Amino acid sequence: MSEPLPTPARDLVVSFCFPPYVDTAAIVAAKRVREAGRPVDVLQNRMGSERRTDPDLAQIAGDLVQRRHPIPSPTLFSAWRGISSFTEKGVQRALAWDREGPGYERMYSRAQFTASHFLAARFALLRPGLHWTAEFSDPLSRDVTGAVRRSPVRQDALLERLGEGMRRAGFAPPTSGNAYEWAEHLVFALADSVLFTNEHQRDLMIETVQDPELAARARERSVVAPHPTLPPEFYEMAEVDRPLDPARRHVGYFGNFYATRGMGSVLEALQALPQQQRDRLCLHVFAGQREELEREVRERGLRECVRTGPFLGFLQFLAMCRRMDVLLVSDAVTTGLLSTNPFLPSKWSDYRGSGVAVWGMVEPGSVLADQDLTYRSLAGHTTSAVQVLADLADGPVLRPGPAPAPA
Repeated sequence: MSEPLPTPARDLVVSFCFPPYVDTAAIVAAKRVREAGRPVDVLQNRMGSERRTDPDLAQIAGDLVQRRHPIPSPTLFSAWRGISSFTEKGVQRALAWDREGPGYERMYSRAQFTASHFLAARFALLRPGLHWTAEFSDPLSRDVTGAVRRSPVRQDALLERLGEGMRRAGFAPPTSGNAYEWAEHLVFALADSVLFTNEHQRDLMIETVQDPELAARARERSVVAPHPTLPPEFYEMAEVDRPLDPARRHVGYFGNFYATRGMGSVLEALQALPQQQRDRLCLHVFAGQREELEREVRERGLRECVRTGPFLGFLQFLAMCRRMDVLLVSDAVTTGLLSTNPFLPSKWSDYRGSGVAVWGMVEPGSVLADQDLTYRSLAGHTTSAVQVLADLADGPVLRPGPAPAPA
């Protein structure tokens, strides 16, 4: 008996970064596919020159992905040459797939990276009946310090077609010549739904729009949807061989120690603890390029209570979360730089599904500060970090239980 044919996809996903490539953007896009629960075709960049692969990531979206085409465009994350090549090659593939099947009804695109929205906007203009949902992971035209990100567009046929599409929709194209601003304005003018991960991100991005009618449309079409959390079985799919001293409380941090995330205060806090409390704690940092961190750990005399490890594969990361007593996540430090903190770390969505206590190092009023954290301290504030570490060393570790499975 022949195998049944897969259900034709009526949804198109345009995500420059998508599994099996290892990147937060790829993981979140795959989670969105799983959350929606509908068969999809995927257009992505062939980015082996810039990102390693992890075959386990394919399990997130699973067999919902019917067709996947890695576009052989230059892996340039904001340069116009990469954007235009990705768009031109991708739209031809999208049109061919559209003709082969019953036709697409819905499209989802996600940035990072900006090329995703350019391709999606071009296809949406060619297929006006398509419902386009566009997601922003973070503000595109502003960086974490509030500075304007810039990447020049080129006055070519693609830009002219996109500008014509915006004018037909009743909005003037950007005059800045900045690809990041173009990506935002194309979405605000043409997308049917605009997805933000939190209210602060939405408000900060929309308040930069000078055209009040465009800003009003963006707000009217906006949807706030935090990063999805995977069901509990994903935390049991892998095993990680890492001995853990049963006499210590184990705190896990996954990712690099960024300057804007104030992680140096954790090491300062450990150093400030009395020796008997340090002896009951162990901080595990799983990161790339660990040399600088290991040097600082040696200089501070913390080698007995800080352990480093490499970046883990995604399923290994989820499994290791379950083995920790406490998981550490930190806000980006934006005070004095931005009017509001628009960043909600994507790791929070993974941590909350683990059933393990979470310690958040937060800015007052941030989105992370409003989450259901077990422990909290002020980002970059050593004294409050000392207090949390002392509580962990001396008291019982609270385990809130796993988050409810997605509906």
